[in-house]
Amino acid sequence: MNIIKNEKVINFSLCFIYACLIIFFIAHLPIVFISVLTILCVWNFYITTTNKSKPNAWLANILAGAALGLMIYSVGMSDTVILFVAMLLLSSIFKLLQAKTKKHYHIITTLTFFSLSAVYLFNQSIVTTLVVSGLYILNFAVLGLLESKHNLKVTSKQSGKLLLLALPLAIFLLLFLPKMPAFWQLPGPKLAKTGLSEQVDPFDIAKLSNSDELVFRATFNKQSPSSPYYWRAIVHDEFNGNAWLTSDFLKYNNSPVQELNAGDETKVEYSVIAEPATQKWLYGLSFSTSNTDGVQGNALGLLRKKKYQAKNLQYNVSSVALNQTPLSPRKTKQYTLLTSKNNSKTLTLSENLKQQTKSDREFYNALLQYFVDKKFTYTLTPSPMSGDDTIDQFIFDNQRGFCGHYASAAAYIFRSAGIPARVVSGYLGGELNQSNNTLTVRQYDAHAWVEVYLESEGWQIFDATAVVAPERLNGSLSQNEELNDEFKSNLDFGLVSLSNFAAINWLRLELENLDYQWASWVLGFDDEKQSDFLKSIFGSKNIWLVPLIVLLTAGFCFIGYFVYLNWPKQGSAKLAPMVKEYYQIVSWAEKQKLNISENLTPSQQLQYFAVHLPQVAQSINEFSELFNQVRYEKKPFTKERKTHAKDLIKLIKTSKQRKL
Repeated sequence: MNIIKNEKVINFSLCFIYACLIIFFIAHLPIVFISVLTILCVWNFYITTTNKSKPNAWLANILAGAALGLMIYSVGMSDTVILFVAMLLLSSIFKLLQAKTKKHYHIITTLTFFSLSAVYLFNQSIVTTLVVSGLYILNFAVLGLLESKHNLKVTSKQSGKLLLLALPLAIFLLLFLPKMPAFWQLPGPKLAKTGLSEQVDPFDIAKLSNSDELVFRATFNKQSPSSPYYWRAIVHDEFNGNAWLTSDFLKYNNSPVQELNAGDETKVEYSVIAEPATQKWLYGLSFSTSNTDGVQGNALGLLRKKKYQAKNLQYNVSSVALNQTPLSPRKTKQYTLLTSKNNSKTLTLSENLKQQTKSDREFYNALLQYFVDKKFTYTLTPSPMSGDDTIDQFIFDNQRGFCGHYASAAAYIFRSAGIPARVVSGYLGGELNQSNNTLTVRQYDAHAWVEVYLESEGWQIFDATAVVAPERLNGSLSQNEELNDEFKSNLDFGLVSLSNFAAINWLRLELENLDYQWASWVLGFDDEKQSDFLKSIFGSKNIWLVPLIVLLTAGFCFIGYFVYLNWPKQGSAKLAPMVKEYYQIVSWAEKQKLNISENLTPSQQLQYFAVHLPQVAQSINEFSELFNQVRYEKKPFTKERKTHAKDLIKLIKTSKQRKL
């Protein structure tokens, strides 16, 4: 049989699924290609609503060829994962536009499972998981509609029950099944989740304040250190006249890290869950080391991944104060080198400050005071600058900027005075969630500052933001009251942009707390955590019991399910129309202490109730008439009659009775 009884419902359901998928991928696919997918989805919805005929084969093939060419042009061939997802969505929606037989719809539902799974290549949050799980259930329901006469509500319930039955087994396998590498996998998508780069113009870092994408979360093992929190990610030690770059020496410097002193009072221990990123650099406070597999540190106290990962990475960190050992002549030359000296006014300023001060510390303080005296201001929307003297323009003309402006200018001034300095890009602060004591850092918390080497003091942080906008050093940029209006107007639409409303902000924090638990205990449940969990249950000596328990449990589950499917069903027969409703009135009458006779027919019994309960006699008589129509006159038990019967029963039960 090739007849589809629920074709309209199936089309609407699949249209809804692909509309949701388009929303999921809108941030990862070009807007031109997203527009094409949207038009195709709307077209299919229109055809289904108006009962128009679907496009014939030659028209569909021409459109498919044009759409394929547009896809290749807009998406490109460089990112194979994005290209794969684009082709999958395009082929599925085009197939839906042409589907006419059960075979066509079976192919589409199969492709839809792959399309839904592709969402996890880009986002694995708990909200995404819940939404995609709901779409999985809907797709299973569509599959059930193809082979049954039931409606969507019934097949959706059946799909939900199957999911709930599989959930305990899935949790068991997650906990006990040994973690093994994938037999094959797609290359990780190039997720540009972090806006930091090894070759970044600090003047462009203000663009990151437009994004509220999550970068990482940090949880301190003990009491958290005092703020501000400078999360170091990348050090830039070369200046080309406009941008600060990371030299090859720093990129590939894998020198052994210094041993941390266990008794160091500045030592801080914490764990970080980092979101997927294109860069290998990770985040840590001051000088950081990590004992987590897959994470390595270098001689600068910076952390980075040993290989790229397309999923969250959880790692442990130990941090101490920056190194204070004397610099070698080679490193001193490296951190004072200026290959470009186009900013003549700034060079003169540096020389004047050098002549007015007697030590590097005095120079440090004098430069901070200069930013105060000249009344520099902090802004999220700095004026654009171009040319070879952008530092001169900022220092002497604009005098308003984001952190990148101050960091670039200060590092240039220090080096001009012969004082070793380097620009550091990372993140400042974070929003503390009181319910789980977790610090959440987002893209808009991106920050740039200077690390300057002072004689007899070592490396010290120089951040003009401390005197220009001191309130920025506490918490997150989203919590800065002075910049609140500018921040909210500059930010893309989202829950953060609506955090002025107490209810929405509470919801946002609760969702973040839930997502943190999900990332920590589910997405972060790696082989190391699994090993610790199993050892806590079985001990180190009885770990051999794990595979045996897994095999026995899986075997019993499959045997039990097989027995359940083949067990003889002895369920009660389905009641005829109106019988269930009649028994409801009989049950109510028993509570009224009326005699129930087995010798009376249902109509006679209802008449007996009406005589002895005059307050509801009219309603009972109406019910009796409806009962006779359905049971004896064989009139259909339509939705209207069913609703009428329910209303009469409700009216009978709620009427106030007088005792007879």
